[in-house]
Amino acid sequence: MRSFIAGTAIAALLVCAQTALAQDAKKPQNSGNVVSSDGKFYLGVGAGWVMPEDTNFKANTTSGGAAFSTSGKLQFQDGYSLSAMAGYKINDYLRAEAEVDYTRFEYDSIAMNGTITSGGSTYNVNGSASLDGTVTSVLGLVNGVVTPLGKSRVSPMLGGGVGFASTDEKITAIGGQSANITGSHTDLALSGMLGVEAMVTNNASIDLRYRYIWVDSGNQTFDDFTAHNISASAAIHF
Repeated sequence: MRSFIAGTAIAALLVCAQTALAQDAKKPQNSGNVVSSDGKFYLGVGAGWVMPEDTNFKANTTSGGAAFSTSGKLQFQDGYSLSAMAGYKINDYLRAEAEVDYTRFEYDSIAMNGTITSGGSTYNVNGSASLDGTVTSVLGLVNGVVTPLGKSRVSPMLGGGVGFASTDEKITAIGGQSANITGSHTDLALSGMLGVEAMVTNNASIDLRYRYIWVDSGNQTFDDFTAHNISASAAIHF
């Protein structure tokens, strides 16, 4: 049995900041208004909830005069992510971000069905088993973020990122029986994001983001890894 499924780069951060309407310096200013910083740089941290999707697999092989044809899926429990990021506001509508995320979640189960053909006879094999083990991943992404309302105290966001996912996997038990299956790999990662951001003071913002993650970890046996991520972040603007 193999554990070379996709590592997850699930992420969570994504903090950003956005300017609210700038006030004319020559006009009187109401001290009760929240006004964004004129600085273009910002730093943030975040935490989130990661929901890995099932990873399907399929194998056809021959061994010892028998032909094996199997398919199934690996299932995971939900996990968490921690993140840090740095961003630069190119203009009122576009910004660039660099982020690093740490993600951890656990295996749940494996389900499999297939056939074994030997000596002219075919036998069906079906079943499932619990899996114990963990998947940890470090995700590095460069993101582009669009804020379509421009200078606004509260603004929707949409964007995407490209980077890598460096993943370590370990299975410690299968169906209650001890095991020691490990794997490590680094793969291309892509993400798409929707969210909303609010300025809470002149130099601080919070946001809530949903992200879909795809990791190019598939091979002839396993499909690529995918996951959903919901995260909350806070940022300081300079």
